[in-house]
Amino acid sequence: MTTKIKSAEHLEEIELNKLLKYLYQNKLWVYYLFVRLGVSVALRYSDLSQITWEMVLCKTNLILKEKKTGKVREIPLHIELTDTIAKVYSQMGCPERSSCIIPLHIRTINKQIKLYAAKAGIRGKRISSHTMRKTFGRLCWDRNNQSEACLVRLSSLFNHSSVQTTRIYLSLRQEEIQNLYMLQDMFIY
Repeated sequence: MTTKIKSAEHLEEIELNKLLKYLYQNKLWVYYLFVRLGVSVALRYSDLSQITWEMVLCKTNLILKEKKTGKVREIPLHIELTDTIAKVYSQMGCPERSSCIIPLHIRTINKQIKLYAAKAGIRGKRISSHTMRKTFGRLCWDRNNQSEACLVRLSSLFNHSSVQTTRIYLSLRQEEIQNLYMLQDMFIY
């Protein structure tokens, strides 16, 4: 018998904000920044964990070499995000600028983020470090009217081999199939 590995799910916007609020109110700064940055820049844990304070403090762009692909990425940093990073930096007592923002192992992140999500009232979701990247994709897709053009751009951003891969990655395919069964208004006597 083979066991299917269940992949991480995205968070809905309301769930994302519940989690961020919980982390902020409880001053769980590293996790707060992990979620905030993860959703804002759509990077994998392996890339988020190499970001140092000096790479993002007072910057308009984040430039880094992706661990998995080896590609150099330049990611614009929204002013609201840079302000948030600066405030958290101050709240954390201004750590060494050359130190990593996310100095935690992926297993620690995954274990704790599930726990904090549950404490924030988010239940029934498979949450991991990869949830943030998927949440970015789903929020982009939703905010772009679920357009095919957005999927093409996301496919490129995620470095997927096809738009179909991006559909699967964002769990769109299964939702689209399930929506085919929504025929309630057909049966009018």
